Amino acid sequence: MKCVKEARERFGRFFYRFPEGESAADVFDRVSSFLESLWRDIDMNRLHRDPSHELNLIIVTHGLTSRVFLMKWFKWTVEQFEQLNNPGNCEFRVMQLGEGGEYSLAVHHTEEEMVEWGLSPEMIADQKWRAQAKRGDWNERCPWYLDEFFDQLADSEGSVGDENDNNNDDENDNELCNSDSSCSSFAS
Repeated sequence: MKCVKEARERFGRFFYRFPEGESAADVFDRVSSFLESLWRDIDMNRLHRDPSHELNLIIVTHGLTSRVFLMKWFKWTVEQFEQLNNPGNCEFRVMQLGEGGEYSLAVHHTEEEMVEWGLSPEMIADQKWRAQAKRGDWNERCPWYLDEFFDQLADSEGSVGDENDNNNDDENDNELCNSDSSCSSFAS
């Protein structure tokens, strides 16, 4: 068993597959399919028979699947996932709708609980923000993972070449280009 645990540390907890088992990456694929089915069932009112009642769901699962579910839902990175602690037996996590219509762990749980579970200060700040955010706030503050993506995009735009450096920034800001130079517009 010591050998297996050493191998897991080398590969990382997310990607390592135990002999005769599955990796967290395998579970991620299953959770993705489950979420697609769940959303489809909710959209088609298969789970919500009486619209006058709120829809509440309880998902009973193993700790790994629970952590992967939260990773997928909140778009946490592999590095963030690997810092999470497995829930104890019969321990639960509550994702509750915040004031602005976004689910958050911080509505029901304390900061101390989230620290115990292995959430980083950035992840906890995001959970607190989700619990309080109003719908319009989402336009003002992209979650940190989007900020990071667009920072990298800006860095790569500067290295492509300066042929577009003729003060047409307003036009260029509304286009994303891929490597074959085809562009698609997006709303700003």
